[in-house]
Amino acid sequence: MMETKEILKRICEAPYEHTFDSKTHKTIEEIISPFCEKIETDALGNLICHITEEGEKSIVLSAHMDKIGMVVTGIDKATGMLKIDKAGGIDLRTLAAARVKVIGSKVLFGCISSTPPHLTSGDRNKVSSIDSLFVDCGLSYDEIIKYVSLGDTVEYHSPITELLGGRLTGAYMDNSAGCAAVIKAAQMLKNAGTKNKVTAVFTTREEIGKQGATAVFTRLQPDLALITDVSFACAPGIPKESSSPLLSGAMICISPILQKEVALKLIEEAEKNAVPYTVEVMGSRTATDSDVAVNAGTGIKTGLVSIPLLNMHTPVETLDIKDVDAVAQLLFNASKGG
Repeated sequence: MMETKEILKRICEAPYEHTFDSKTHKTIEEIISPFCEKIETDALGNLICHITEEGEKSIVLSAHMDKIGMVVTGIDKATGMLKIDKAGGIDLRTLAAARVKVIGSKVLFGCISSTPPHLTSGDRNKVSSIDSLFVDCGLSYDEIIKYVSLGDTVEYHSPITELLGGRLTGAYMDNSAGCAAVIKAAQMLKNAGTKNKVTAVFTTREEIGKQGATAVFTRLQPDLALITDVSFACAPGIPKESSSPLLSGAMICISPILQKEVALKLIEEAEKNAVPYTVEVMGSRTATDSDVAVNAGTGIKTGLVSIPLLNMHTPVETLDIKDVDAVAQLLFNASKGG
C-alpha cells in the first residue's frame, strides 16, 4: 500500500473532467480496490466501495472527489484562445496569469491571459471578471479545435510540491485530502477487520450543489455517515475561532444541523485512541456533503471530520500530511466496532 502522501499526490494530479468516469474517479477506484469486496458507480458518477458487505451497523465513510475548475464556453477564431466560465467556487483573484490544463481529447497545458498593467485602464487593483479572461494554449483556432470542444474542463496546473517542515502545497487538496483519508481508513479496516458493514463513498458535484451526496445517501440510508472534507487552517487574517492550526489533527465539527451525539462520540474515540483533534463549532450549516447526508431519506446520523487547510480554493492549497493520517485513524476507530 502506498503512503498517504503518494495517494494524495495521485488524486490531486488526476484530472477531473466532470464526467461519469473521470480520471480522478478511475484513480481512486484503482487505489482502493484491493480493500473492497465490491465497487459500484451510480448514475451521477458516485463511487461506492463496499469494504464489508455484512455487519452489525451500516456505516458510510465519505469524501467528495469533484474539483473546482472552469469550463470552455467559446473559442476565439482570431487567436485560438479559449473563453471560460466557472465550475464551482473558483477564486477569481487567482486566475489572471494562472497556469492551467485543458482536459480535451488530450490534455493541453496553457495559461490564462493577463492584460499588462501598462495597458490597464481604470482601477489596476480591481479583480478581473471571468468574462475578460481567456486561456492560451499556444495553438491557432484550426489547431486547437482538433483537441478542445465546448464544455471541456479547465483546471489549475499546480503539481504537488513539498515544502519545508513536512507541508505539501498544490492544487486540489480540497478534497483529495479527504479522499486519501477515507482510503487509508479502508486499508486499516480491511487489515484489522470490522464488526460493521462499512462502505467508502466518493461523491460528485459537492462543489456545484451536493447533488451526488443527495442521491447516494438517499439510496444507502446507513446507520451512520462520517463525512470528511477540508476546513480552514490558522493563518493571518483568519479568525482563530473559525480555524485550527496545521498539525493539530482532526477537526471534529459541532453544528446545529448535525446530531451533537455523533460529534461527542468522535471526540471520545479520539481521546481513547490518542488521536490529535480540535473541535470546530459552526453556527448553522457546514457547507459540506454532511448538510444533505443528515437530511437524506428519513434522516441519517451524521458526523463531519475535517482536515485543516491553508489557501483554500487556490492553486497553492497547503496542508500537513500528519493531519490527513489523524483523520484516517479517527475514521477507522469510529467505524471498526468492538
